[in-house]
Amino acid sequence: MRVREAAPADLPAVHDLVAAAGLPLDGLDDAAHVLVAERAGGVVGVVALERHGNDGRPVFLLRSAAVDAAERERGIGAALVSAALALVDEARGEVALLTETAAGYFPRFGFAAVDRGALPAALAASAELRGACPASAHAFLRPITGSTP
Repeated sequence: MRVREAAPADLPAVHDLVAAAGLPLDGLDDAAHVLVAERAGGVVGVVALERHGNDGRPVFLLRSAAVDAAERERGIGAALVSAALALVDEARGEVALLTETAAGYFPRFGFAAVDRGALPAALAASAELRGACPASAHAFLRPITGSTP
């Protein structure tokens, strides 16, 4: 299994995985990074990063994390999230996410639950915060980490 940036040819499989997981597709095609996990030539997982903020400090929204049901419990989700967070760290940004079903999964990656109103204002431009993700979703934030200037 390898994690890589999605190619245009991967987008149908990406959309299928995200839709099968019951996650919103709104804004996905505008994400700064869409990473896929590939096994035996097929896309078996996805995660995306939206980049927001133009004040010199990037803010990211981690979204659309999904793994094919037949491939779960093999570390694919963790590999995708870790690869996405490495991109965030390289940019010296902070990252948030919204989830209805995986609140217990993300603290291991440094995320802490926050009130949705505590999310960075730059994220208000995201389709997920404008209504694609329900108001009942739990908000999480991971502060700036990493050592890259």
